[in-house]
Amino acid sequence: MISLILPLTHDEPALLETLSACVAGVAEGVIRDAVLVTPHLSESMERMSDAAGCKVVVSEGPRNALISAGGQAARSDWWLVLTPGMIPGGPWLSDLNSHLAMAEPDDIGVMRLSARGSFMDGLKAGCLPALARLTGKPDPRLGLLIHRSMWGDNHQPKSGRHWVTLPTQWHDRRKAG
Repeated sequence: MISLILPLTHDEPALLETLSACVAGVAEGVIRDAVLVTPHLSESMERMSDAAGCKVVVSEGPRNALISAGGQAARSDWWLVLTPGMIPGGPWLSDLNSHLAMAEPDDIGVMRLSARGSFMDGLKAGCLPALARLTGKPDPRLGLLIHRSMWGDNHQPKSGRHWVTLPTQWHDRRKAG
């Protein structure tokens, strides 16, 4: 089972879309719990997280520090870290189950983002998983499937990991910046 961690740096309406998309994971027993981590809890975020059954952690710091805070509250050893606004575009539950059935704790899964906007935006989205593997630092727009033991004290994935690009393509529903 997986803990969903949603680091939210500001009040985004896209949170509702991600929570709605992940309900199927809870119903199927793939997602055990959800943790929303934010520096500031607005009334609307509190209502959404309460309705979705999310645990809320208020914590300061950059995105990776929020992930660390969410991981401390997570009930499962495997974490699915999604930026609010990401929704799956395919058989994501079976893809996650297949990956977890064969995964070792040092396998870190990154999501593929669907192309949006111009040709260059699509090219960049396609390169993000490869960049994460090369640099060891996943782009915040990518989803991350990581074992608790691979998240370091320095608020980032530990070295010595094996990066895997998961097959399901995810859509970023946030407004283009």
